[in-house]
Amino acid sequence: MAIRFSFVFLMATILFISCIPANLFASNWPEKPINLIVAWAPGGGTDRVARSLANILSEKLGVPVPVLNRPGANGGVGHTTLAQARPDGYTIGFITPQLVTGPILGLTTLTYKELTTLTLINNDPAAVTVKIDAPWNSLKEFIEHARKNPSKVRIGNSGPGGTWHMVAVSLERVSGAKFIHMPYPGAAPAITDLLGRHIEAVTYSAAEVAPQVQSKLLKMLAVTANERMENFPDVPTAKEQGYDLDLGTWRGLAVPNNTPTEIRGKLEKAIQESINDVRFKEFMEREAFGIRFLNSGDFLKFLHVQEEAYRTFFKEYKK
Repeated sequence: MAIRFSFVFLMATILFISCIPANLFASNWPEKPINLIVAWAPGGGTDRVARSLANILSEKLGVPVPVLNRPGANGGVGHTTLAQARPDGYTIGFITPQLVTGPILGLTTLTYKELTTLTLINNDPAAVTVKIDAPWNSLKEFIEHARKNPSKVRIGNSGPGGTWHMVAVSLERVSGAKFIHMPYPGAAPAITDLLGRHIEAVTYSAAEVAPQVQSKLLKMLAVTANERMENFPDVPTAKEQGYDLDLGTWRGLAVPNNTPTEIRGKLEKAIQESINDVRFKEFMEREAFGIRFLNSGDFLKFLHVQEEAYRTFFKEYKK
């Protein structure tokens, strides 16, 4: 009899809880730490932006926002971890171009449609970067060396499907050079190998190599943008040197699908306030990261456009 009563009580409790409106839970959110997933290794650009944002976001929301690095599979591990998390507002994450390029290349079945966008916060051009004592002082000199030594010059990038791989491939297209593409799980290990002379160059973002450039350990030969960067006015664009390249990365935030609308609204508001915080702006300017804000709806439209652009790129790449 007692067992039967306990079972009935348990089922009644479950039924009662299931009938509680989701917005009742949302109204009390947040009540515990909110995990911020980063699909890349510690020390890279996305990780650095995430940690700066997390500190301020924690203040805005009143709970800790720990950064959890989940590198691997060219962003696939972290993006999948985010998509599979409980949609309760306690897991958010950064998404990057690899979320769009991965399924196009058949590297993953996960698409951006399996996540709900919050905000776009950043975009950056790439920089062709070499050691400070490298014999090349311009992109033209570097390309001439690579053309004379086909498939011998090693360029560190994010691997197939990554933006920085696309930059290196595009450089091959417009110059006629042929490189060895060295894939890395993030900018930090690639830069370490560049400093150790295990590779000749990297095509990561200007922001990611900025500390070593400012410390006179590395030098940029070009940035892949239409105009020179304010932080590095002496570095010419690839276009100025005869190579038509305008490519870069972007970073935004998303949550698992079915996260309550009220919670998404609170998150988007807190993120926008954090981006507008003078401390975050100073960090982004100091570290040479560009700020670009798009709300959830505009960010989703942006992803649609990106998908079409990447499909066109890789269709040409396979020819």
